[in-house]
Amino acid sequence: MWRAAGLGLALCAVAGTAWASNGGLLPTGISAKDKGMGGAGMAIARDAVAAINNPAATVVVGNQFTLGLTILYEAAQFDISGAGTGPFPLEPGKTDNNERWFSIPFLSATYRIDDRWAVGFSAYGLFGLGVAYPQHPRSNCTVGIPAGPLCGGKSTLDTSALFVTPTLAYRLTPEISIGVSPALVYSRFEAKGFSAFGPASSAPGDLTNNGADQAFGYAGKIGIHYQGDGFSAGVTYQTEANMQRYKKYRGLLPEGANFDLPAILAAGVAYDLADDYTVAVDFQYVFYSDVPALANRFVNPLVPGNPALGTDNGAGFGWKDQWTLHLGTEHRYSDTLALRAGYSYTSRLYRGRDSLLNAVAPAIMRHNIAAGFSQELFSGTTLDFGITYALPLDQYGSNPLSPDQRIRSTHGILEGALGINYAW
Repeated sequence: MWRAAGLGLALCAVAGTAWASNGGLLPTGISAKDKGMGGAGMAIARDAVAAINNPAATVVVGNQFTLGLTILYEAAQFDISGAGTGPFPLEPGKTDNNERWFSIPFLSATYRIDDRWAVGFSAYGLFGLGVAYPQHPRSNCTVGIPAGPLCGGKSTLDTSALFVTPTLAYRLTPEISIGVSPALVYSRFEAKGFSAFGPASSAPGDLTNNGADQAFGYAGKIGIHYQGDGFSAGVTYQTEANMQRYKKYRGLLPEGANFDLPAILAAGVAYDLADDYTVAVDFQYVFYSDVPALANRFVNPLVPGNPALGTDNGAGFGWKDQWTLHLGTEHRYSDTLALRAGYSYTSRLYRGRDSLLNAVAPAIMRHNIAAGFSQELFSGTTLDFGITYALPLDQYGSNPLSPDQRIRSTHGILEGALGINYAW
C-alpha cells in the first residue's frame, strides 16, 4: 500500500496544478477516451479507467492497464470598468494572466479474480485550479503596494489534489455489479499577492506568499453498474474528502484553511444505436456548498465588525452547488479505429457580487466541445487521444469593495490527453 501511495505522490509531483475545464475544480473526464466524449463515459466500461469512473465497472473490463497524460493550456483575463470610489478599487482596464501549461498524468489497472470478483488500483488528479496574474503597475492602490491586481504584487492561486485508490468490485448478477474505492488524497495549495489584506486577516503571517503547503486526507467512492445487451448504466457517489488544514494559509481561507474537497454524485447511461455506434449521457452534481472555503459568500473583511479572513465565516469564493451534463458519441469505424465526439454544459458557479476573488481565480467555463479517437496498435494495445475545448465565456459582476466598478471575467482552457491501454 505504501509503495502504491508513493507512486501516486510521485505522479502528483510531476503534474501541474490546474485542471478545471468544466468550471469549478473538476476536469472534463479523466482518460483520453472520456475527454473525446465530452466527459461522458461512466456507463461505458472499455478500459481500466472504468475503475475510476465507477468502481463497480471494474469487474466488467477484466484485466487491463491504462497509462496517460493530459496537457492543459489555460488563459484568463478580467476587465474593470469604473474609476473606483470605494476602499479597495481595482485598476480600470484589461488585465491578462500569464498563460500557463500544465501536465496531469493518470494510471489505472484492473484484474479479474474470477467471474464475480475483481480488484483495481488507480492514481489520478481530480480537483485543481491554477491562475497567475503579473505584477503590473497600479495607480489607485489605497493599501499595500502599487502593483498587481490586489495591490500585493504578482497574484497566484494554485490548488491540486491527487487520489490514490484501490478498488474492489463484485458481480451480484450477470448484469449488475457493485464496487467500492477508498482513497488516500494528497493536495497542495499556494497563494501569492494577498498582502494588502493583512489588516483584515485573523493570522496575517499565514495569509500569503508562504510557498506551497500540502495536506493529506481520505475519501471513499461507491458505485453500481448495469451491463445489458446494448445498454449500460451506472451511478456513483464520492464522499467529501476530509483533509488536513493548510497551516501556512490559516489567515486566508475560512475555518483556519480547512479546505475539504466536495462530494460528487454522478450517473450515466449508454446505448448502442447500432453495432458500431454508441451514445452516452452523464450527469454530475458537485456539492461545493458544503465546503466553506469555496462556498462562503464574500464579506468585506476591511469593514470593522465583519468576519476576518481565516475565520469560520470569513470570505470565500461564494460557489454554489454545480451540475454538469455530458453528451458523447462513439463510432467504431473499423475493427481497429474508433472515433468520438462530445459536448458538456455546466451550470453557473457563482453570483455577480462574488466576482472579486473569482476574477483572480476564474473557473467560469460552461460549454465544452470535444473530439477524439482510439487506434489499435497491435493485439491488446490501443492508443487513445482526446481533446476538449472550453469555449471562452464572459461573466459579469461588481466589485463589492468599490461598488461603482464592474468586473468582466473571461477564461479559456484547452485540454489534450494521450493514453495507452493494454488488455490481456
